[in-house]
Amino acid sequence: MKPEALLALFDDLTAELIDALADLKDWGLSGQIEGQYQHDLVADDIFVPALTGAGLRVLTEESGITGEGDITVVVDPVDGSTNASMGLPWYATSLCAVDAEGPLAASVMNLATGQRFQAIRGEGAEVDEGKLEPSSCIELSDAIVAFSGWPAEHGGWRQYRTYGAGALDMCSVAAGVFDAFVDIDRAHGVWDYLGAYLVCAESGLTMVDSAGEDLVVLDHAIRRGPVVAATPELAVDILAELPRWVSN
Repeated sequence: MKPEALLALFDDLTAELIDALADLKDWGLSGQIEGQYQHDLVADDIFVPALTGAGLRVLTEESGITGEGDITVVVDPVDGSTNASMGLPWYATSLCAVDAEGPLAASVMNLATGQRFQAIRGEGAEVDEGKLEPSSCIELSDAIVAFSGWPAEHGGWRQYRTYGAGALDMCSVAAGVFDAFVDIDRAHGVWDYLGAYLVCAESGLTMVDSAGEDLVVLDHAIRRGPVVAATPELAVDILAELPRWVSN
């Protein structure tokens, strides 16, 4: 399937999810898995059958790996589930198609606002069909840093935010809203960040795992610590300071 067709499919399924969520009465915990919400299951039930029916292999947070195919779609049905349950408008669906060469096409949509980030490998990234413009920040002291997890001490940044939806946080670095994103706890599954990974990569950002491991993995059990920075200089500063921010 061509990347343009993948993005069109992603758009259709995300629109279906938005309609389903509009009718959802119970936004509470599912009671099946710790930290899983009813809206996570609603989303998973929309994405998995449709994607496998299109001949795609699927890896999701909620149901693991399903189906067969040369392309695997990595899905976070609702990134920022707790935000969604509380009515905070910072939660998204993240989808990334991966072929033998790596991430191919990705879509991250804020389900509360409709803001959509998309990317195709080698063809760039966009937000709502407009150009993404990361900041040019090179000094940590000038940076606004988005965190997942709680830094153990102040690291010399200008300001920080902890919003609770990694895919949107990372895409916001690509948009120039934040200057960097750091996962303190190395707690992210691949579904949490891979859609945003391609958006950031196609926006020219510096992006690494905090321990130097590969971020493109198709294993439900593996956890990573993505670090995204607007510039290489800022990334160097963050990685040098990061050990002090991590609680022992």
